[in-house]
Amino acid sequence: MQSLRGFSLRPKEALKTSSFWVIWSIWALQGAAGISMVILSVPFWTFFGYSGMKEAVFLLSSFNIANGLSRLISGFLSDMIGRKPVMGFSFLVSGLCYFLLPQGFSFVGTSLFCLGIGFAFGTLFSVSAPLVSDYFGLEHFGAIFGLVFTAYGFLAGLLGPSFSGYLLDLSGDYRYVCYYLGTFSMISSLLIAFLKKPKP
Repeated sequence: MQSLRGFSLRPKEALKTSSFWVIWSIWALQGAAGISMVILSVPFWTFFGYSGMKEAVFLLSSFNIANGLSRLISGFLSDMIGRKPVMGFSFLVSGLCYFLLPQGFSFVGTSLFCLGIGFAFGTLFSVSAPLVSDYFGLEHFGAIFGLVFTAYGFLAGLLGPSFSGYLLDLSGDYRYVCYYLGTFSMISSLLIAFLKKPKP
């Protein structure tokens, strides 16, 4: 569909494109990896033998600060160098941070890993909206982005916090949870490479 605002797809047309489902899958996977840190950061710190609750709360604060700042930084960078590189790199960093978290680094190192995961979570939110408008146009942006967001609203919570809790019940080991969530971020980074703009 061509409009005064340029190339634009209707929701049912967007649903027929592979790019929509790639973005939808990224929201499910990276959304799960990001939202899980909100509930895991404090118990994670105590699981590995540390007792300071102030430090545990600081880890969560590090995640939240990076989550907020990245919405400004990633949005600016995506305008400069492109949406895909910014998203792909941030998700890759998130995956690496999750894999490194259980390795017993210092408090400073652990805080940096939480920063990396939070930065990717904020990037998901800040860059996805302009990415969707770039790929599907503005005329039906609200409806299409709402459909994309169903991945986060309906699936990310199940894949992230819910299934992470199930893994903990089975194993009692946060390391498996970190590897599980890190894999989600790695897959999300890889999926970015398969995004292609739909043709009119």
